[in-house]
Amino acid sequence: MSRTWTDVAALIIVAGGVLAPALAAQSPVDHEPLAAANAADLASGKRAYVAQCALCHGMDGSGGYGPSLLVPVLPRATDDRSLIRIVDDGIPNLMPGYGRANGPRRTWQLAAYVRSLMAGSSPVAIVGDAAKGKAIYNERGCAGCHVLDGAGRAFGPDLSSIGTQRGPAYIRQALVEPSARVPEGHVVVTATPTDARAVRGVRISEDVFWVYVRDPGNRVHRYWKSDLKALDREAGASLMPAYGAQRSTTEVDDLVAYLVSLRGQQ
Repeated sequence: MSRTWTDVAALIIVAGGVLAPALAAQSPVDHEPLAAANAADLASGKRAYVAQCALCHGMDGSGGYGPSLLVPVLPRATDDRSLIRIVDDGIPNLMPGYGRANGPRRTWQLAAYVRSLMAGSSPVAIVGDAAKGKAIYNERGCAGCHVLDGAGRAFGPDLSSIGTQRGPAYIRQALVEPSARVPEGHVVVTATPTDARAVRGVRISEDVFWVYVRDPGNRVHRYWKSDLKALDREAGASLMPAYGAQRSTTEVDDLVAYLVSLRGQQ
C-alpha cells in the first residue's frame, strides 16, 4: 500500500515523539551521579574545564575572576543536578552557560571534573585576620567608593558578596595591582566638553548619543556626545589606589581575609 508524503511526515512526527524521551532518558544528566565518572570522563571534563573555566576559576580550581571551587559545597550547586544546571545554563550576569556548545554528555563530564576538584583538593588557606581586615577597611575609607550591605558609595564595585564572586588570589591582586584586575564594566573615561572642564571617572552607561560618567565625588555627569570635544576611554585603567606599597604584607592578608568573608545576606 502506497503512502503519501503527509502519511510519512505524520509517522516521523509520531516516531520522534516516542524516541525523543527515550533518547533523553539515556542522557547521563538524568540518571548517572557525577561520582560515577570514570577516568576517560574526567579527562574529557578536564579538557573542557581548561578551555572554558580555568580563566576565571584557576587551573587548579583555586579561584581568580570567579570563586574558588575547592570547597565542600558550592552555595549555588548543593547537589549534582544543580551543578550540572549551572554548567549548562550559567549564572545571569556572572557566568556563561556551555550546555548548548558542549551537549549533555560533555556537560556531565565537565560537572564531574568540577566535583572531583571539590572532593580531592584542600581549600586555599586564608592567613589573615578578618576582624583586623574589617578595621582596615573602615580606617581606609573604602566605603567612599564601595557599597557593602547597602552602605557606601557605588563608584567602585559592590563588595557585599565579593567572597562568593572572587577568589583570594583575585582579591589580593586587585588590592596590590588594581589596574591588573579591572572589573568588567568599570571603564575609566575622560569626557571633555567644548565649553567646560574635563571630567575623569567611571562610565556608567553609553549609547550612540549619550554618555554618563560618575566622578570620584560620586557625582553623575550626563553628556550629549555631539557637545564633547573628546571622549577618551582608558582600557585597563583603574581609579582605585594600590595598597601594596602603603600596607605591610600582614595588613594586606587581613584585608583579603575580610573581603573573602563577605558572603552577602545569608
